[in-house]
Amino acid sequence: MKSFVVFLLSNILLTSCIKEDIKPQQPLGPQPIITDTILVDSTLTLAGQTWVIKKVLNTDFDDDLRSDTLIFIDVDDYTFNGYPSKYRLTTTSTTYNLTLYDTPWGSISGNLINYNIVSGTIENKPFNDILGIYGETKIWMYRL
Repeated sequence: MKSFVVFLLSNILLTSCIKEDIKPQQPLGPQPIITDTILVDSTLTLAGQTWVIKKVLNTDFDDDLRSDTLIFIDVDDYTFNGYPSKYRLTTTSTTYNLTLYDTPWGSISGNLINYNIVSGTIENKPFNDILGIYGETKIWMYRL
């Protein structure tokens, strides 16, 4: 019986010790090195788009149905009903900030979410006069 136990244990030890070949991990391919430190959001832009303001609600609760056309020419120029002016679209940590200069409500600025720009719909978004003269203006607009 003792010889059988020794035989069984030696078989278990010999069969459980199987050498596996270690294969080295293949090296990763070259990765580009990005050295440009200027943060630019190239995915979302208003350049080349036409938007129409269909409704405005200012702090005096004047509900104004409108049909103003905004044509965004490039990354900082636009026209408001044919009158040239400047705009700025910047990113914050969670939103986009759109500043429109020289509007009938002053130079106004408001926060947009990604959906507003992608879907082409801005509804009931508050825009504030950057000089604090006109107060808050809520705007409804859509992309053509």
